[in-house]
Amino acid sequence: MGLFNFNKPRTDGQTFDGQGTERTGFIDNVFVNLEKGCLLQRYPYDNLSTCAKVTVQEGQQMVFMSEGMYSDLFLPGSHTLTTNNVPFLEKIMNIPFGGNSAFKTTLFTVSTKRQRFAGEDAGWGVGLTVRDFTLSDEGITIKVGAYGSYEFRIVNAIAFIREYGGTEHEIWLDDFAKEFSSAISQRVTPALSKFFSQRKVSITEVNNYLGEVADYAKNEVNAYLEDYGVELTKFDVEGINPIESDPNYQKILAAQTDAGAMDLESRALARKRQREGYNYQQERQFDIMQTAAGNEGSAGQMMGAGMGIGMGFGMGGAMGGMMGQMAQGAMTAQPQMAPPPMPQAIQVYLFINNQQAGPYDMNGLQQMVSQGMLTPQTMVWKAGMAAWAAASTVPEIAALFGPPAPPTPPTPPAPPTM
Repeated sequence: MGLFNFNKPRTDGQTFDGQGTERTGFIDNVFVNLEKGCLLQRYPYDNLSTCAKVTVQEGQQMVFMSEGMYSDLFLPGSHTLTTNNVPFLEKIMNIPFGGNSAFKTTLFTVSTKRQRFAGEDAGWGVGLTVRDFTLSDEGITIKVGAYGSYEFRIVNAIAFIREYGGTEHEIWLDDFAKEFSSAISQRVTPALSKFFSQRKVSITEVNNYLGEVADYAKNEVNAYLEDYGVELTKFDVEGINPIESDPNYQKILAAQTDAGAMDLESRALARKRQREGYNYQQERQFDIMQTAAGNEGSAGQMMGAGMGIGMGFGMGGAMGGMMGQMAQGAMTAQPQMAPPPMPQAIQVYLFINNQQAGPYDMNGLQQMVSQGMLTPQTMVWKAGMAAWAAASTVPEIAALFGPPAPPTPPTPPAPPTM
């Protein structure tokens, strides 16, 4: 489907194919002043000299059409028609006049200034359905209305004439407004839907992201308008508002109201704890002991008695100490927990006969000591050691060698001779 409706009424204007005296001879200078609000104007004369001077003002582009084709684009500046910048002049075969020739061509002047609509057709507005992910990962649909404003300009005169202007003699901003605003709204709708689906912004928070929404929609719409030679220079999203009567929107409000009430309650409890001198952990410990006090058994009786004392002293700083004592008493009355598991046996590697052997547990090492294969000088290694070391330097292994033998007593001196 095209962007615009091409069944437009032609603009009333002056006669472009008359035979008045102004058509005698050649037009040597072309200079066009577009009125404010005029987007396109067809030059009224077609008898240009092949050496005519064409002046394009800032904020304009000029386009030559020959033999039904848009062939040449002139940007702001002064241009002299030659076969270099207007190639189809080489095909001109008219009566020479002063070394030049006259040729018939259609010349369009297009405004490239920034344009902004005013009045009832200004801006854009759409109603659409978006997906909100506040309540679930799958999302629920919400009906919304969105509106804003924009500015635009024509950046490619040939594309604009080919895709929109056609053979129109004039196009005015006021006539263009209604169709263009409608076209913008058509492209904004899918852009906004994609933004909600990709960013997962809640409908209740989206108005905090209007700048980001506007940039996203502007890029999406400009990608579509490029073929028409038009560019949005400014695009604003002024509001995205849910339809108040939408049941799904009411569900989101109810959920956020409940969450807000819980948040307020949490903050009130935090202020109460601060005022009375205890924290959340102490409050939870108190709740646990209060529950245990209602249970049967010695632990419950002790807890109940302790709570009575604690309540007598109030909920201030003393409560923290009392609760700690009560918790200790309750833990004493509870059955003993199972002992931790035995530590894992050590595994030792030996370096014997210039090669590594093992690993061996303590029983295996004891046998090797008894066989004389493991001596205090044997190099050993186990997990946690930085390097190999003599067995006598590792406490667990050194104990296998037993205490050292006592020193040999000195030989007593020979008895004296008589």
